[in-house]
Parts: sequence; structure tokens; C-alpha cells
Amino acid sequence: MTAHDLARLHAAAGMNLRVWSAEEYAALLADPKTIVTTTEAGFAIGSIIFEDAELLLIVVHPDHRRAGQGRQILAKFEAAAQARGARTVTLEVSDQNTAARQLYETNAYHKVGQRNNYYKTNNATFENALILKKTL
Repeated sequence: MTAHDLARLHAAAGMNLRVWSAEEYAALLADPKTIVTTTEAGFAIGSIIFEDAELLLIVVHPDHRRAGQGRQILAKFEAAAQARGARTVTLEVSDQNTAARQLYETNAYHKVGQRNNYYKTNNATFENALILKKTL
């Protein structure tokens, strides 16, 4: 997927948080630390620094939700991170994002911290970020 494809899919996902621009995706794609895994239904993007991968975002198109696509994309991301030497994956997720939290919890992620009022939503309220981690 190109930077424009990623931005377009991100916008179509209908998330309550700010959508990243094609320029932001292009900058990430140009960085050799970036890991991107894709399926026809969505993508995961993150980076790797030494033995830790940071999952920045998983996006699944609304037409493909609740069909195991998030789990598949997450597994591909973890495998790609591990192939590049990662021993752990760290991520942040809104404490209000029940579906994502369930996905991570059922895939052995556990809470290691929290950032209060971290995410600004589209309606100008704030949500806490849970910091989750998994050993690969």
C-alpha cells in the first residue's frame, strides 16, 4: 500500500481520533525503522528500535471488522517485528476503545502503564492511553 492508500483507509475507518495524512505516512514509510504489514482489509504500522517494536496503529476497514482481520494483521506485525529482532511489542490504546483492548488482551498484551488525557478526540474531549506490552 502507498502512503495515500494508508491515509485513505485510515480515513474510511471512522475512528474517533485524528486521521494521519498521506504525508505523515510517507515519512514513516521512508524510515528504515518502520514496519508495515497489510491485508486487503487493513494494515498495521509501527517501528522497531533494538529489541522493542512499537505498534503505532492498526486499521481495519469497517466492512471487514469482527471477522478476525485485526487478529491476522496483528499476528503479521508481530512476526515481522520478531523477524527483525524484536523481543517485545509495546503499544498505546485508548481506554475507550473496547474492541482494540479486547484484541490485545486476547493476544497476551498486558498493561504496563497509563497516560491520562493523552488522546484528543474529534469532539475535543480527551481519552486516557493504556500502555500495553507483549513478550514475543
